[in-house]
Amino acid sequence: MTDAAAQPPRPLAGRAEDDPASRFFRGGGRHRFTAREAFVTAVSQPVAEFVRVTLSGPDFHDFASTGPSDHVRVFFPDPATGELVAPRPATEGEDGIVRPDAPMLARDFTPLNPRVDEATGYGAFDLDFLLHADPGPAAAFGAQAKLGDRLVVVGPRGSKNATQNAPRILLVVDPTAFPAASRWAAEVPASTRVDVIVDVAGDLAWAETYLRATRDDVTVTAGGADLADAVRTAGVDAGTFVFGAGEASRLIPLRRLLRYELELPRAQFALSGYWKRGAAAFDHHAPIDPADPD
Repeated sequence: MTDAAAQPPRPLAGRAEDDPASRFFRGGGRHRFTAREAFVTAVSQPVAEFVRVTLSGPDFHDFASTGPSDHVRVFFPDPATGELVAPRPATEGEDGIVRPDAPMLARDFTPLNPRVDEATGYGAFDLDFLLHADPGPAAAFGAQAKLGDRLVVVGPRGSKNATQNAPRILLVVDPTAFPAASRWAAEVPASTRVDVIVDVAGDLAWAETYLRATRDDVTVTAGGADLADAVRTAGVDAGTFVFGAGEASRLIPLRRLLRYELELPRAQFALSGYWKRGAAAFDHHAPIDPADPD
């Protein structure tokens, strides 16, 4: 089977962060956009707070994900009926999907550890489900996942790679973005300093264990009451790339700091609201600050 990792992505249109001469060059490209039938091939638990589910299957023969902030849309069966309603490929081997005329249960996830399964030759990757006291359909699926369970995965549409030129990256994340942070830590060069500010209350031991699983020299500190203040304390110099993700409202002061107080070039930071308190199925493409959209 084709090794998906060996397939070069189609280039994105040029921007500052896509200039190879830039300190914050990220590159990237487009991937074939389709719906893929996925099967659970392994279940594990990296820390008590997460369940890791490995997905693979014949449809993943050309799956590609080369960027730490990539996301896939995962479609889940109805917890009550077990029925899986999901898009299907528009045409086999071509781009596009056909959406069913029925309600669907779906959430966005960071695909972790994309690879080729040596036994089958198919693409494979992991999804980490954050466990909740009152789980939604995604967390409920992860908590009970077993071998052979079926899902449908759409995307990623494309990737923006981790910068290979920045001397330092500063990651500001809550647990929903820990998978993305772990990819950032793994995908920058060993010479790049990696500092993580975590929006976590209480004991940080489990966060440290999770975030140092792929790189043991990562520094982990608590974000405290104000993430912007935590970033001020950590410092951002001309060689630091900042990635922030998590609850959208918590990121508003950070965005204002980076854009207006520090006046960082747009290529030097990336922020994404993965969820929003009080909003179900929040769209991470939505502006973090509705009063000041990009």
